[in-house]
Amino acid sequence: MLITIKSYPAKNGDCFLISFGETEEGKKHLLIDCGYVDTYQNYLKKDLIQIGESGASLEKLILTHIDADHIQGAIKLLKENNSKKFVTIKEVWHNTYRHLCEQKEVEIDKKQERILLQLIRRGYPQNESKQGEQVISAEQGTTVGALLLQGKYSWNSDFNNQVVCIEQKSTVELNPDTNIYLLSPDKQKLEKLKKLWNDELKRYGANFNLGNSQLYDDAFEMLLSWEKEKAKVVPKQISATRETLEELLKTPFKEDDTATNGSSIACILQIRNRKLLFLADAHPGLIVQSLKTYQNEGTIIFDLIKVSHHGSFGNISRELLDKIDSEMYLISTNGQKNNHPDKETIAHIVTRKTDFHRKLYFNYITANSKYFEREDWMEEYNYSIHYLDQQPYTLTL
Repeated sequence: MLITIKSYPAKNGDCFLISFGETEEGKKHLLIDCGYVDTYQNYLKKDLIQIGESGASLEKLILTHIDADHIQGAIKLLKENNSKKFVTIKEVWHNTYRHLCEQKEVEIDKKQERILLQLIRRGYPQNESKQGEQVISAEQGTTVGALLLQGKYSWNSDFNNQVVCIEQKSTVELNPDTNIYLLSPDKQKLEKLKKLWNDELKRYGANFNLGNSQLYDDAFEMLLSWEKEKAKVVPKQISATRETLEELLKTPFKEDDTATNGSSIACILQIRNRKLLFLADAHPGLIVQSLKTYQNEGTIIFDLIKVSHHGSFGNISRELLDKIDSEMYLISTNGQKNNHPDKETIAHIVTRKTDFHRKLYFNYITANSKYFEREDWMEEYNYSIHYLDQQPYTLTL
């Protein structure tokens, strides 16, 4: 069976189209994240139109977490698909307010409504894309949640219309040959996201979190996209000297603790005997726990590993790397945010002893990807650097 993974140019974000099948006519398609608006307009849209014209569908649209660089393209996709349907989306996975917080039939007073509308009108952080493409007024329904309701999509129905989390369901069958194994988030990670929402509302002078108004969904999505921006650390200074691999390996590890990244939907896509690991921006501690449930003993060899959080060192611990390995690693970023991928991440991936040749794929050429294009290192540690920065942006398994 042919499997293709298209890693679109999503700037510092993620957008992956996975297609598989015995024949062109019988192909199945999954879309994980949509990058920015221009990711959709310039690259993704034409492929989705082609899928629709072929009579096929998107089996799943998985929006891993609320972050502009993962979901802004989905807003444009859903808006246009709602206006004139060009592709069938059978199921959407997306966690928002209505899935995390208790909903009651309560009337929102004017003060509460004013605060929610203020958050919604703020929109998404305006960066990494053309201003005109991102500014879609709130009155038109700018959030993913609003557009999913408008388009009457099947939304989290694999999880009984509740939150996507491992306690709710850990395995979803696409067909007898294909399963998705959920690794993240769990309820604890989602509780942290809920607490962030409540704390932020208090900062705005609001002390409420109950209600089933769509305003809550929209405000939740907008507010958390800005929280992620605040959480981004100042880019590290690139050293004037070339560090040795030994120095990179000695860098102390500190796990990412942002609530938004911790809420990421991470999963294994198993197609027959092929296993693909998509880590979104997930925290490594939870991923290790979930992988032990999936296979307790030994290292799990995947056919592909999409590295978490654009290669951030805070999202790939030694414990995680002891549990996973692959001949193919995929890192999605243009390096413009936080100087990702971190050199420490790549050093830890490539220096482990291996019986096979590791190929590291990047969808952009970055300073830190080029840093590892050293013939002596590649020969000693049995790895190579590859780029998907030109059409067709595709890996084939």
